[in-house]
This record gives sequence, C-alpha cells and structure tokens, in this order.
Amino acid sequence: MRMLRARIENFRCLQSAEVRFNDVTSIIGPNGVGKSTILRALDWFFNGEKGTSLSTDDLCVDATSNRILVEVEFGSLSPSDREDLGHYAPAGVDTVTIWRTWENGDDKITGKGKTFPPFELVRSQANATSKRRAYNSLREEQPELGLPSAGSEALVEEAMTVWERNHPKQLVESDIQATNFFGFAGKGKLASLFEFILVSADLRALEESTDTRSAIFGRIIERAVDRKVADSELADLDARLNLERARISTKNFAPQLELISKELTKAVEVFSAGRNVAVSPIDTPYKPVKASFKVSIVDGPVETSVERQGHGFQRAMIIAALKLLSDRSGDGSRSNSLCLAIEEPELYQHPVQARAFAQVLRTIAEDPTQMAQVAYATHNPIFVDPHHFHEVRRISRIHSGSSQRALSIAHVSVADVIESLSGFVPEERVRKQIGAAILHRLAEALFASAVVLVEGDTDKAVLEGCSTRNGSPLAVEGIHVAEAGNKTAIYLSHAILTLLGIPCFVVFDADAGVGTRMEAKGRDARDIRDAELKERAENHRLFMYLGHRGIADLPHTHAESDYAVFADRLEETLRDEWPEWGEKVQELIHSELGYSEKNSQTYARASFEAAGQVPVVIKQIIENVKEMARKGQ
Repeated sequence: MRMLRARIENFRCLQSAEVRFNDVTSIIGPNGVGKSTILRALDWFFNGEKGTSLSTDDLCVDATSNRILVEVEFGSLSPSDREDLGHYAPAGVDTVTIWRTWENGDDKITGKGKTFPPFELVRSQANATSKRRAYNSLREEQPELGLPSAGSEALVEEAMTVWERNHPKQLVESDIQATNFFGFAGKGKLASLFEFILVSADLRALEESTDTRSAIFGRIIERAVDRKVADSELADLDARLNLERARISTKNFAPQLELISKELTKAVEVFSAGRNVAVSPIDTPYKPVKASFKVSIVDGPVETSVERQGHGFQRAMIIAALKLLSDRSGDGSRSNSLCLAIEEPELYQHPVQARAFAQVLRTIAEDPTQMAQVAYATHNPIFVDPHHFHEVRRISRIHSGSSQRALSIAHVSVADVIESLSGFVPEERVRKQIGAAILHRLAEALFASAVVLVEGDTDKAVLEGCSTRNGSPLAVEGIHVAEAGNKTAIYLSHAILTLLGIPCFVVFDADAGVGTRMEAKGRDARDIRDAELKERAENHRLFMYLGHRGIADLPHTHAESDYAVFADRLEETLRDEWPEWGEKVQELIHSELGYSEKNSQTYARASFEAAGQVPVVIKQIIENVKEMARKGQ
C-alpha cells in the first residue's frame, strides 16, 4: 500500500494544495510557503487521535468556510490490504481514497468505496440497537435479499459485508462515513495497514526514546521484543506476592483485629444495638508491572541519558531509529506500510553527515522488502538527487486576486523537459546532460525565489559583485546567479527552472565581435565567416526559445523584463562603459590580490570595489530580476 496523492484545504497557511508522492518525495521552496505544513496536515490525517487535534487556530486565514480537509489516495494495494479494507477496495478498483474533515470541532473520516445503498442506512444508525432494528426491518421489507438473522452489531456488519462481497454488480460507488475508520489505540483499519511517522524540526531524541506506542523507540521494541512470556511471568509473580501479603497480614493481624472488633462492637451496643463493628486490613495488591525499557548512551565508562547529548547526535539517533524501524516494518503479526516524514533532515548535521542521511533515506525507500516511503521538507541541495529530480515538489505562491494563499506545486519529469525543448535541444542530449545540470549548475538554484541564468562564472561574479555595492546582495532577496556553462547550455537549465515554477532571467552575449577576434589571431576567412553565421543563428534560436520574435540576430546591448543581451561580450561593455573596473582588475593583479586572465574572484572583487558608475544595463538586470523575484513570491 502506497500513498499516491494528498489534497489539503484550509489547513493553516494552505488554502488549497495537492501533492503527489513518490518513493522519495523532496518538498522544496521558499521559507513560509507551506512545506512543513503539508507534512503536519498529513500527521493530523493519520494520527489525529494521538494528540494532533485541531482548533479554529488551524483554519487558513483566507478560508471561505470553517471546514479543514485532508484527502489521501492510496495505491499498490496487496491482496491482504483489500481483504482488510473490504468495500473500500473491491475487485477492479486500483486505488482507495479517504478523507478527513474538521468543521466547528466535528472530526469525521470518510472513505470512497462501493456499497449496497440500503446497507448504508443501517450503518449510519447511532447505536447497536438501532442498527439491529434497521437491519431487521430491511430483512422484512426485502426478503429476496436472503439476509440471515443477526443478533448483534458485529453479526449485522458481517452479514452485510458477506452479502456485498457476493453481489458486486449491485454495488454503487458512495462516500462511506466511518468516524472510527482509523480507530483508537491503534485498532483502526488504516492504522494496521499504513503508519505515518513525522519527525519535526523541533523533535528531541528524548521524546522518541521512550518505551511508548507513539515513540519511534517504542515501535521498534514492539517489533523487536516479545514481551508476552515475560509479562505472563511477571503477572504470576504479582499474584504470588499478593497471596503472600494476604498470608502475612492474616498471620500477624487477624487475632488482634478480631479482638478489637469485638471490643468496639460491645462499646457501640451501649448506644445502638443490633450491629457489629469489623476491623480488617486494607487489601492493596500490587498492580501488574509490564516489562519496559530505556535508552541511554554509553561513552567509555560514562552512561548518560539521551537528552544530555548534542543536537547533532540526537538528530542522528532519530534517523538511525527510523532506519531500524523501517528494517523491522515487516516484523510482527502482519506487515504494514510506512511513511517516514522528516522536517529538515539536514538539521544540526555537517555536510558529510547530511549526505549520509540522504543515502540512508533513499536506501529505505528503494528497498522493496521494507514497504516504506520517505517524504521530507528541505532547504539543502544534498537532498535533491539529480538522478531522481522528478521526485522534487517545488512549492511557490500564486498571487491570484485577493488571495495570497494559492499555491503552485510543480514537479517535472525528463519527458517534460524533452517536450519543452523540442526543436531546440535533441532528446539524446537532454537525457545525457540533465543529471549534470542539476547536480553541478542548478543545485542551489532549485531553492531560489528567482534565478539569473548566465553563460559562465565570470558573468556570475560581475553581477554578484555589482549587486553588493549598494549593500543589497541578490542572495538577500532569494535570488541565485547560476552559470549554464555556455550559450547553448542555457536552454536545458532554463527549461528545468521554468517547469519547476522558478522565475528565470537569462543573460547572454551576442558575440558580435567573434570575427574580429578570430581575425586578430590569424584565422582563416572561411572559419571566421562560419563562426559569425553560427553566432547569428544561435542568437536567433535563443530569442525564439525565449518567446521573443523580430529581434535582430546581432542586437544592441539592452535589458528587458526576462532577459538581457550584450552586443558582443560582457567584458567589452565593462571596458567601454566602466573603465574604472578594468583599472581595478589590473590593480588587483599587480598587487597579487587578483589573477590574470578571466578569473571569477578577481572580477567579483573589482565589481565591488571599483570607482565610477556601474553600466546602466547591469543596473537594469539587477532591478529587473529583483522585480521578477518579488512578483514570484
């Protein structure tokens, strides 16, 4: 049984959101957009009876009603899942949809299944007596159904379930009210089939290291340790102790208490005859004590409690416990599926340890014997696997009318990128280069509010250095500058970013002076002509891809709302319009604080320190991308 999809309405900052789940689901996006809220909504859906109750404070401020809804669709149903779910998962139905609603304090569970409509009237009755009465009335009114007599609520439900199983053609799809679908104390149907464990950012290892049913450690013990024999022996010991206590009490107190009882009776008879006074020992039997366990940390000769460890170790212990819990998910009386939901798995971890966590979590999800899914809300590129970027769910706000709570949840497949680049980049090149693009060029860009996509690292250095001059770096506003590698590589990076809903501003060189530079190097006239034609064609294709037609193949330097182009190269613009920049580069090189040739560190420092005025086009790029980021928030 796997979680396929969740739909959430009016829960905290989420007015409306729908998320699809893979074996591993990476939820990313800007701060405050609702990444963790998705996991907490699911925690209420699955674990509402364990303390995750709601109140009016959980209603979205933009809600048009007082109803909170979380709907979950499940697939990959096994035969045992179908048997347990009954008419929620009849033959021929591939998925099961269950939703939970909260409205004005009324908490309801509803599932979609196939039922016999007259039976739903019986099931809707308030108590066992009324259910039996409604069932008997149906037997009398429709004897052709052949319903057996049933003397209890359980027998009534069993009779209706058996009849529905034997008459599938008479069933219709309906919404089945089932306030006890999840049950209490872990007895519900879904609880026996699917576990959802949320590790929140503020969760301490101490809370999960207790021997209780709700704690991770307690669940591990439940699967790993058989307490039945020990508990039975402890119960026998308690019984023997109680008998021994009674024997000691009788031996030592019976004669004395019998004497004082007679004396008190005789004394009372002076005032009121006919009643006796009895003094006896209070029987306080030992309560049965079950076997329980604790977790402690042993470091050499010292043994300490979990809470005395550092935050990093505590977090590592939680992840390790989750791994062990998943390993043992098939142990016990039956196997059940598991979803490990983790808020900021990188919390308190150095990069190497965070990478190890990411690998462990993927191992859990990809092991077919463990029946586990993993979902996490993260800000760390380590948890975005470039080979599985279709698992990424990027959340962003949509400014729609008066509502500020509408969301876009984007996910992209390789096929989507191939289709987007059809006619511009061959499919084979997309498949070959997409992993490297995400891993090396776009890892941080996926988390940005907007991205400036440039050709190379020196372009990146100049833009970042210039934006820092006024004390307002691009990164402060969530803007990331990413280098594509070259002009022809811009397409792939741009397609990935835009399909994920990340605003993207493109900056490139038109390379009008490529022929002059080649001529200065003594290149052949035919090679020069071919290079010039190639640059003109590439400029034309790139403008076409970006959706701008009618622009000259060798345009002048200018900036628009979503792109900027330099007539030749960025360096030529800096040389012509900002001579102080070139002077600063030379000064840094001569003082051995900079490096010759095209060096990104030298360019960045010169862009920040040089006197004079930054070229107008660079100022326009910075302002335009900031405006793009503001509109996208």
